[in-house]
Amino acid sequence: KFRDQGQIEPTESYFRYYLRLGDDWNQTLEGGKLPGFSGTYGVTGWGGRQSFGDRGWSARGLFKQTIPEGNPLAGKTPIGTYCYHADMTDRYGTNWLWQKDYRGYLENNRWYCVEQYLKLNTPRENDGIIRAWIDGRPAFEKTDIRFRNHDRLKIEQVWMNVYHGG
Repeated sequence: KFRDQGQIEPTESYFRYYLRLGDDWNQTLEGGKLPGFSGTYGVTGWGGRQSFGDRGWSARGLFKQTIPEGNPLAGKTPIGTYCYHADMTDRYGTNWLWQKDYRGYLENNRWYCVEQYLKLNTPRENDGIIRAWIDGRPAFEKTDIRFRNHDRLKIEQVWMNVYHGG
């Protein structure tokens, strides 16, 4: 949390982490969560608590099931963004896979540099931005997101947790 570190809560931020999926990584039942940004303030924007732009939002990473045999991408695990935003239609947020040049499809037993950038929207406007890079190369960009309707909502924290399931 930015405030806990004596910092102001920003409206844009960037972070980087390194990720390696183990030799035996094989997600066959469901996906899970990866690091990302949030401004939930313990109210809304995660866990089925819909974001309507007034009380909270989140844009954490995600991983999906490992792609099965018979597909040209077999054995790779897709990653992306799991977002609770003001225009979401599903109770559990929106999934955006990082599909540019298939960079968001990760192999086992290989280190990746994962970078994310988020800029909150102008209140009530659809001009928020999420960008992602894998190994320094663009993997995703979305520039029309409405996270918030009020400027009191900021980037509260970077969630650095990783877990399986919802």
